[in-house]
Amino acid sequence: MQIKNITLGTLAALLLGITACTDQLDVVDPNRLSTGQYYQNETQAVAAVDAIYNALIIDGMYQRMTPIYADGRGDEISSRSPWPFLTGLSSFVVPGTDGALEIYWAGHYIMVSRANQALENIPNIDDVDTELRERLMGQAYFLRALAYFNLTNALDNVPLVLQTPDGVESFYPSNETVTHEMVYAQVKSDLESAISRLPVNYDNVSGTDQGQEGRAAKGAAQALLGQVYLYEGNYAEALPLFAAVINSGEYALAANYADLFSQDPGVENANPGKIFWADFTTSTSSEFNWGGDPNVNWRQFLALTPTYSVGDFFDFYPTNFLYTEMRKERTVDGKLDPRYHATLLSYEPDEGYTTAYGQDWFERGYGENDYFIKKYTNAATGSDAFSAGFDYHIIRYADVLLMYAESLAKTGDIAAAAAYVQQVRNRANLPDREAEFAAYSPEQFMDQLEHERIMELAIEGKRWYDLKRWDYLQGTKLEELKSHDFEFNTFTPGEDEYLPIPQTEIDRNPNLVGNAAN
Repeated sequence: MQIKNITLGTLAALLLGITACTDQLDVVDPNRLSTGQYYQNETQAVAAVDAIYNALIIDGMYQRMTPIYADGRGDEISSRSPWPFLTGLSSFVVPGTDGALEIYWAGHYIMVSRANQALENIPNIDDVDTELRERLMGQAYFLRALAYFNLTNALDNVPLVLQTPDGVESFYPSNETVTHEMVYAQVKSDLESAISRLPVNYDNVSGTDQGQEGRAAKGAAQALLGQVYLYEGNYAEALPLFAAVINSGEYALAANYADLFSQDPGVENANPGKIFWADFTTSTSSEFNWGGDPNVNWRQFLALTPTYSVGDFFDFYPTNFLYTEMRKERTVDGKLDPRYHATLLSYEPDEGYTTAYGQDWFERGYGENDYFIKKYTNAATGSDAFSAGFDYHIIRYADVLLMYAESLAKTGDIAAAAAYVQQVRNRANLPDREAEFAAYSPEQFMDQLEHERIMELAIEGKRWYDLKRWDYLQGTKLEELKSHDFEFNTFTPGEDEYLPIPQTEIDRNPNLVGNAAN
């Protein structure tokens, strides 16, 4: 996300060094103030919430691990990495003892911790405009909900930490009686709190956040809450939330699909389909934003770019299933779907695609039938992958339209659902098949919707969770997945739906237990 007027230098000074002073040690570090010394005025309240947003761009969140946790376990890409963690994750055999599991865990609990501090302390600051205070609280609730939504989807029974630890018992939280449903209940509660406090946009608010459109708005909270209900199979509850986002008039489909994946800030900021995102830049500053406290030397790059790029780490590649699926239907003028060209890199001379990374296709040593990942990589330009500035989409409008269509179909209104599916297809210049889709049986419509979601959302962290909620992880459906991606040959139903809770965390915390994958 993009927040104007807040620099990394300011964040570094204000990132809340949350260790309070003791009687034995009362030395004040001006760069790491205790909560008692901080939270004195409106500026500090705003900076405290900005610090929560900062967690979005570290390795344990959207810089790399959160996309990989979803994409790697789906059937759209496979891993060829020399790093055993990535190949193990992608083939469902990573052990709980792998230390790299800590990266995701730590990143998300950093966000939870910063949100908890803001929620506890901002209400006690007198020098904050009342409406601004509500907006700040709403953002903190939204970001905590997002962190827990990710955590429980990936790890199941994670500990619910809802306040800053103030003693031994709260410092070692237990997850022994926590369930996925309990975490979802907290996520829903936080999102309801966020929706009641967030504005539709920041254009006309009165305060230091005026015009800062990258902050979480009401539509982001409504869309995420609708997604929670969708994942639960509660389509009736999801419907009005998606409808509210669509009917708000705040969002629209970008005219050009490829603009969704531009590193040009002007193009990115003009995109009407962005609802909530992690903001990365093309900075070449000296320190990489893998994690920890930010400073003025952070470059804020998207590490997913070298991870997926055939020109760099090349840790992942598209499956033949994805390649074939995305070539099934042609546009009205007989061309490949433009979303194919934004997602996959291949040699297509008839459509003018004969280069990769700024060079001739064959001069780079690629074969005529080779294909690679293009989305979120620098394949179109050949620019430095380690200063990649693609904003990573967390919630976008096309996904809301398709989730709304799914909810409509699941509640019996396939005709209305077909119209929203065709709306997404129109941007890709595909034939008008609305009437055909409207006449489909529920099973036929869901098969079509699955295809539409792949076309629109491939390699965006959605497919794995679609597979889970559509019951692909058992029986004949699992056999189908094995034909899509060999990595499913080592998937064990009932054990591998979640990744293990890091053993290092279990070793540190005597009250923490593992999950079915441990």
